[in-house]
Amino acid sequence: MTNCLAEGVVKQHRTICTLLNHLIGAGFTIARVDEWEPTEADLTARPELTEERERPMMLLVSASR
Repeated sequence: MTNCLAEGVVKQHRTICTLLNHLIGAGFTIARVDEWEPTEADLTARPELTEERERPMMLLVSASR
């Protein structure tokens, strides 16, 4: 665990399978999983986002119960 954004805000890394299996275990049905990545326009405006194509910054999960 590390402080993230500000002192006292804790970031905890988990594997994707841990996150998805916790949702399934809690009775959710997973409808879709996607990873955000920058578009060409995003990269033109903010070249520092290039590394996000190798390591997406967000995992988007659509689930319902």
